[in-house]
Amino acid sequence: MLSRSRTAPSRVAARSVVAGALVASPLLAVAAATPAAADVPVGWEDGESMSTLDVLLVFVGIPVAICLVLALFGFILARRTTPSYLPYVVAPGVAVTSSTERKTLEAHH
Repeated sequence: MLSRSRTAPSRVAARSVVAGALVASPLLAVAAATPAAADVPVGWEDGESMSTLDVLLVFVGIPVAICLVLALFGFILARRTTPSYLPYVVAPGVAVTSSTERKTLEAHH
């Protein structure tokens, strides 16, 4: 069975009007922008073009640098934390936690 809304129809209509106004307001602001608002600021006409090296540094160098920094942070944080996997279990309720005990177990297998 379909559920019915318990809100009054006038509230539903008011919510629709408010939602429509919120969606339409940025669209109206963009549509109302005139070409005069897009004039180039004074002094920008004399700008120099970017060289190929500058373009490569901006569009390739910066993203690569950000990726390297994030990878470095991830590597450092991974090295500083303890592993989250379960230790070796020899018998129910008995876990091997030290590396020397692990080595002796691996040597016997």
